[in-house]
Amino acid sequence: MRFQWKLKDILMIAVSAALFGVLYLGCVYAGVFLRGLLIPFGLERLAYEPFYGIFFMAGAFGIYVMRKPGTGVVAELLAAIIECLLGNFYGPIIILSGLVQGVGFELVIALKRYKKFDRLTMIEAAVVCSVVTMGYNLVISGYNLIAPSILCLMLAVRLVSAVFFDAFTTMRLGDGLARAGVLKGYAVAEGMDQEPEEES
Repeated sequence: MRFQWKLKDILMIAVSAALFGVLYLGCVYAGVFLRGLLIPFGLERLAYEPFYGIFFMAGAFGIYVMRKPGTGVVAELLAAIIECLLGNFYGPIIILSGLVQGVGFELVIALKRYKKFDRLTMIEAAVVCSVVTMGYNLVISGYNLIAPSILCLMLAVRLVSAVFFDAFTTMRLGDGLARAGVLKGYAVAEGMDQEPEEES
């Protein structure tokens, strides 16, 4: 079955989630540093926005490489759990954030029935994920108290970050690893020599 999970899929999810979990934790501390630089300008709320595209990468990479239902959600969730275990000072709440990010990114792919993985689809997924997570932040993170002008700027930066890291960087990473033979046997490698499927 095309969508059946195999042992190699589980191993890929686990390894990539561990790597992205470490990267996520590094981005948290980079955000703290950037926040310190932005405080004098009253823009400290923007500190984490440039990194949001990176925070979506586990899910984007998982779904782009394996192209099976749930791979983006599981990869993002596991990366968040690993990040939490490594010492993210925000605590277990980031696990919920990871789940929201995974669902937000995979939503567009699911609506296209896991048939389209071209650049436009990945851009759409990045945009939808940005909007979904911003909505989540409005409810959970107190973003509803932020001035609308700053909130719009935050969303704009998040969108640019998401498109850059998830629609361009992730695709280049996946395609590059596939060409190098690292992802042999995964859907991304099989699809490289095929024309994109038409939506029915």
